[in-house]
Amino acid sequence: MSWPQVRAAIDAGQRTLVAAAGSMEQHGPHLPMQTDTLLGSFLAEAVVERLPGALQGPTIPFGVSEHHMPFAGTITLDKELFKSVVRQYVASLASHGFETIVIVPSHGGNFAPLNELLAETGGVVNGARFLAYTDLNEFIRPMFEVAAKDGVTAAEAGAHAGEAETSMVLAANGALVEMDYAEEGYVGDFGPAAQKVIFEQGMVALTSNGILGDARPATAERGFAYRERMADMLADWIRERLP
Repeated sequence: MSWPQVRAAIDAGQRTLVAAAGSMEQHGPHLPMQTDTLLGSFLAEAVVERLPGALQGPTIPFGVSEHHMPFAGTITLDKELFKSVVRQYVASLASHGFETIVIVPSHGGNFAPLNELLAETGGVVNGARFLAYTDLNEFIRPMFEVAAKDGVTAAEAGAHAGEAETSMVLAANGALVEMDYAEEGYVGDFGPAAQKVIFEQGMVALTSNGILGDARPATAERGFAYRERMADMLADWIRERLP
């Protein structure tokens, strides 16, 4: 959108904005570095379609990715810088007249810092309501539900570069996926213990190829199904919190 189009939309009453917070980090040998940013935009677009009066904001392309740094090409922001970027992002949009700004993280490392920022701001930045979805396990739960109906286990679907994310990238832009390099990665339990290992010791403590799950069964059809189910969940969550 151009600036006159944004101004006109705000003046017409479109004062809720939804944006994703992605990353620039490794996603196994078969997916591009910008996977979380691509999928964040892909998901936010579907969420906004379900919320009349809302606009989609630009996806924040960098996140807290320290746990991926052993993999070449990963770019990380430290936690405090990431929170500052989000705060300034929200403050900027609030200054133009947006009244509610919702940040949806599409990268696991962004959930905890966003939760901290909510506590620090009290959910208000520059006079605007600031919302963020911060429950990582609930965020990925709809994917696992869709996967199970299609005979894909939660371990295969995975939480990073596995069947689920690979399917969604196939749906969003299949040309970016190199399925010849799709592999199985860590297919164990992704409960609190595994998450603690990842965020304290790094991804390499669980997976040498950067994959949590098994990318090989991925399909674009299932990727669209994941997107629809997650967008329904997020739109419902946002709707419950709008005035």
